[in-house]
Amino acid sequence: MDGDTHSTNRRDLLAGIGAAGAAALAGCSALARTPPGPHLRIGTLRPPVTLDPIEAKYVGSKQAINRIFDGLYAYGPDTETVPKIAAGRPTTADDGRRIDVTIDEAARFQNDRRVRPEDVMYSFEAPVEEGTAPAWEVDAIESVEALDDHTVRFHLRHPFPTVSYALTRPIVPKEAREADRAAFAKKPIGSGPFEVRKFSEEQKTQLVRWGEYWGRPEPEIAQLTMVYVKSPLTQMMSLRTGRSEAIEPVNPQIADDIRDVTDADVYRQNGYRTYYFGCNLNEGPTTDPKVREAISYCIDVDKAVDEFIKPVGNRVYSPLPGRIANDWNMPIGEWKEIPNRKSTDRAKQLFREADETPGRLRILTSKDPTWKELGEAIAGGIRDAGHGALVTAKPWKRYLESYVSGSERDYSVFVGEIAGTADPDSFLYPTFHENMLGVTNGIFSTDDEIMKPLSEARSMTDRKRRRSRYETAITKLLTDRVVLPICSFENSFATAQRVRNFEVHPIAEVNPRLAGEDEVVRVRS
Repeated sequence: MDGDTHSTNRRDLLAGIGAAGAAALAGCSALARTPPGPHLRIGTLRPPVTLDPIEAKYVGSKQAINRIFDGLYAYGPDTETVPKIAAGRPTTADDGRRIDVTIDEAARFQNDRRVRPEDVMYSFEAPVEEGTAPAWEVDAIESVEALDDHTVRFHLRHPFPTVSYALTRPIVPKEAREADRAAFAKKPIGSGPFEVRKFSEEQKTQLVRWGEYWGRPEPEIAQLTMVYVKSPLTQMMSLRTGRSEAIEPVNPQIADDIRDVTDADVYRQNGYRTYYFGCNLNEGPTTDPKVREAISYCIDVDKAVDEFIKPVGNRVYSPLPGRIANDWNMPIGEWKEIPNRKSTDRAKQLFREADETPGRLRILTSKDPTWKELGEAIAGGIRDAGHGALVTAKPWKRYLESYVSGSERDYSVFVGEIAGTADPDSFLYPTFHENMLGVTNGIFSTDDEIMKPLSEARSMTDRKRRRSRYETAITKLLTDRVVLPICSFENSFATAQRVRNFEVHPIAEVNPRLAGEDEVVRVRS
């Protein structure tokens, strides 16, 4: 991929507006079929794959799920948590290893059954028992018990510094999910402000406001539709023609032009999300350190970030977003010296020394346009170094299955994303710890110099000691070329002028945030 590709794409995109306008306008009649009340339609590049909180593993699904379900606690305007299903703050004992939470007596599911302690127990135990993606969030909880009809007690295996984040997990009605898990994943019953009207996997999710919602504040939006779009052009045209009221994310290709073309308001928030290249250490050529070293010489990451990421993201030198690395006083300067400068000659030499057999290294990405550009950038450098490289871009569901298969038929290198919280554990443990191999960890390293500090850090409450463990693990990941960090990526939306009070939350899965403590999102007619 040459250096002019990004600007060429933007020129082609803008040139196509006139031709695309008529086609986009043809779809506007669908808005006439909306129910009474404001409708918010979001064109997204990250569609939901499942609506089951016990199974969900990526931000596109969680954004829809968190409109349907409430947790014991929810995130406030930033990363602090506030009571939701819980009647108040938790009480703790035994140095934080025992936590009692009282359930609000008003809390109801959408089948009009009250939220019971058994549902809370199930919601925290099922991910571990079933070995699903959210298991890492709750596996430090040894057990959950019902003290009475309205109180649950959590017993922790050890001090757990991120337990407040874990307590935001959606609460699931046990009976409804166990009756038919497959059906529940498509039309679940939650206790949140929206219920499901229609769901088409990776295509469209239509939610309607639950008229009997027990909580506060209630959203004003009567219908929320999240529609998958395949290109930034389609996104931008849907705003210009009124087909959509919002789009997300604001793709780098259109970030500089969207205000002029659509008169939209753009909302960007430095969040907790990073992109990275991950290597397959389970099988195939990238199990060889020399091959990984060769690959690291095949791309100029600074150039890739400038071309494909900015202005909605910035270069990082670890798997942590810059915001966390700075807050935790991580050795960013030292990590900045670890990446190799691009050198095609050095890459060729290392490929020869590794005696890598002729063939093609497989680069796996999703169909997200930015991911594909990053995949092509590293593949082009590999080809320049005399080695074959094939980029495979898969739909979200297939990508989410493939990047954790550990099979060399699926990938040697994959483009990955981590959407976490304000704590390093949310980026490092699910992505690199062996307990999550084949679930959320597609790298398959079992190096004890990485596993031990990651395990120790999540059982400590002293920030300085935790920082030391994370520094050790990250430095090992970087020097072994197990991971090549790319960038922090902002959470971003663009909304039509008629949308009011819209705010972007730093934690990706909280968006779109339709009701805050003081204001709710409104759409003018």
